[in-house]
Amino acid sequence: MLKNDIGINAGIIWNLLAEKGKLTIREIGEFSDFKDSLINMALGWLSRENKVRFFDENGHLYIELNHSVSETYY
Repeated sequence: MLKNDIGINAGIIWNLLAEKGKLTIREIGEFSDFKDSLINMALGWLSRENKVRFFDENGHLYIELNHSVSETYY
């Protein structure tokens, strides 16, 4: 997988989170059909860019867009 592909997948997940709101990794996989490894690489990319935040709710790990992010991704 090329670095550019990870960035493209990050954009797809960013748009999914913008549309759906908070999601678990499992839900991201169900909506995107990405394998966990692709999701984790893309989330690492988004996290490094401070585009997403991770939080625990009732024992489940959720991901959502950082509220300070207002621009469009890709």
